[in-house]
Amino acid sequence: MKRVLAIALLLVFVATGEATAKSPWQLDCASMPVEHATPTALRKTTLAFFPWIRPAAKSLQAGPVYLIALSSHTAISRDGDSTDTSGYYLHRALIAIGPTQTGTVTVTGRRLGTPGPRTTLGFSTTGATSCSVSRRLGVVCGYRPLTFATSLRIAPRAGWRVVATELRIGRTGCFQLTARGPGLNQTIPLEVPGPDYGTTGW
Repeated sequence: MKRVLAIALLLVFVATGEATAKSPWQLDCASMPVEHATPTALRKTTLAFFPWIRPAAKSLQAGPVYLIALSSHTAISRDGDSTDTSGYYLHRALIAIGPTQTGTVTVTGRRLGTPGPRTTLGFSTTGATSCSVSRRLGVVCGYRPLTFATSLRIAPRAGWRVVATELRIGRTGCFQLTARGPGLNQTIPLEVPGPDYGTTGW
């Protein structure tokens, strides 16, 4: 009887361990660095874009390209994000380029692994919806039609460049943004946890 009980407990432990390892909330991506304090020059813009986060939201990477998307160890939450008519989540973000990089910068994004349906990130080329904070309603975000593309081209300019956009996300998984320009080839990891498209809980 004791042997049977021990085996049963072992099976429960193994099953629990497998469930934990395969948890969609714990993707265990290869690169999950912590966020940095957003540079001082960006904090006013960041506070205006995410007014409910004080002090200013932190950013991924330490330059010259920064991603500010309310992430923690690269992981973002889609809670409260809107979806489009195709079931893609739309996640507001700021992409900032430091003054040391003055040339054209093109940003793309993809899900790591084998390319497939819904694995390419989209970027709003017409800005992002605005959000405000209400004591009665909490965070309130507006709605307006946006245009999306598989790349975001940021024109050359001296000084800081900050672009408000929305990421169009089609799947859960480990993603990577790539910023390319003259002398620039920078990658930024991004983790999208939670149930994948077409599964229960999406």
